[in-house]
Amino acid sequence: MSSIAQSAIVNLKEAGLEDVLYIPGQQAYDTREGSYWSLTPRLSPWAIVQPRNTEEVSKAVKAIVKTDSCKFAIRSGGHMSWHGAGNNIEDGVTIDLGLMAKTTYNSETKLASLQPGGRWTNVYADVEKHGVMVAGGREGLVGVGGLLTGGGLTFFTCRDGWGCDQVVNYEVVLADGSIVEANDTTNPDLFRVLKGGHNNFGIVTRFDMRTFEAKNIWDGNIVHSKAVTNEVIEAYVDFQTNLVDNPDSHVLAMWAYAPKAPEHFINMILTSLDGVENTKSLQKILTVPGQQNIKSKTIASKVAEFLVPSGRYDSWLVLTFKLDGRIIQKAAAAFEVLIEELGKSIPDSNFGISMVFQPLLASWTKNSAAKGGNMLGLERIPGNCVIVVATVEVETLELSNKVATPALKAMFGQIESYATSLDKNVDFLYLNYCGDSQDPLSTYGEENLTKMREASAKYDPTGVFQERVPGGFKISKVK
Repeated sequence: MSSIAQSAIVNLKEAGLEDVLYIPGQQAYDTREGSYWSLTPRLSPWAIVQPRNTEEVSKAVKAIVKTDSCKFAIRSGGHMSWHGAGNNIEDGVTIDLGLMAKTTYNSETKLASLQPGGRWTNVYADVEKHGVMVAGGREGLVGVGGLLTGGGLTFFTCRDGWGCDQVVNYEVVLADGSIVEANDTTNPDLFRVLKGGHNNFGIVTRFDMRTFEAKNIWDGNIVHSKAVTNEVIEAYVDFQTNLVDNPDSHVLAMWAYAPKAPEHFINMILTSLDGVENTKSLQKILTVPGQQNIKSKTIASKVAEFLVPSGRYDSWLVLTFKLDGRIIQKAAAAFEVLIEELGKSIPDSNFGISMVFQPLLASWTKNSAAKGGNMLGLERIPGNCVIVVATVEVETLELSNKVATPALKAMFGQIESYATSLDKNVDFLYLNYCGDSQDPLSTYGEENLTKMREASAKYDPTGVFQERVPGGFKISKVK
């Protein structure tokens, strides 16, 4: 163990954190390393410290910053799945917020207070007990902190804006260990940049969020064979075209290939937000032949149904384009080619791929603006757009680095080139879906970049979260 590692461990112990400090060889260390959703970010840090409250986060930050040249990572749920995502670190200490997972509700203010280490499956179960809901993550194993600081697409974005737009107050530990609040009136510049600004400014230890009445949803999926690809695409385009006038449903259009399967399938994941069966906005999708499994349920029960970790090495990429069925057709064709190409290099076709299309509407910026705005810069997007994200899962890191990631990049290059040829490529990358080769902050617009740089200089003048927290997407590295 290096002298820096030894000094960091000593400083963390002297800060009173010895009983929540884990080092290699300890069972608690192995358990936390093994709890990442994907194998990719399991990086074996020098040590893991698990603060139990905000004061201990402050102590951990002070102890690590006190250790000359010691770098660190910050983990909430640990779902982001690339090597330098910032939720783990190879040569440094990981501050793991997994013990800070409580959600509380104040019936007078109608605000829910979420700690960053909570998972959305637990958050929803907790708030539903009070008859309310928050606009948060759509996968149960995703952590609170990462989703909300990265923007946060939700089931309710079509009505209420992004997840970060629902936050009315942050509690934050800054680089010097001080604990501050950030809201409309206290540190308002910090409040604004935390809405999509990622891990550039501090460690958020509490998110106070707006709530609304919890309702049952009508939710499920339709599994289609690839034979009805054209009909599915036509129905999806119709749904998204009408979404601005009928924001009552949520749809994810997923192309999926399971390991060793003979062919891929299409999984349309449908949610009627008000629980209306066979709601009009979903009619065209419902008429496409497929195996349906849709019923009334709660948001909490929905996200609890699928809590399966990847357990593999993952590659992710994301792209945005103007809504056009031709581009979705191009992506669907490229998906088939990707399956063929990976099958040539990976024994027994032992890999998984998913590609998901979901709406991004210019009208949503009105919802964000009504709540004070965010950093995403979506005021610039042209009308009705689509976000497409794809993931490839393989058994080894070598296959991920040498086969899966290059093939996925080639596929996205083809889609982007085609969208560009139609003048329909859009300069926006959703941070929480990005891979390590992408630069989402550069798509936020110069005005927002300026605000982020100014806030970084003000609240982190020594550059701790730029230099000592090397993972993630850094405002100081935007080109």
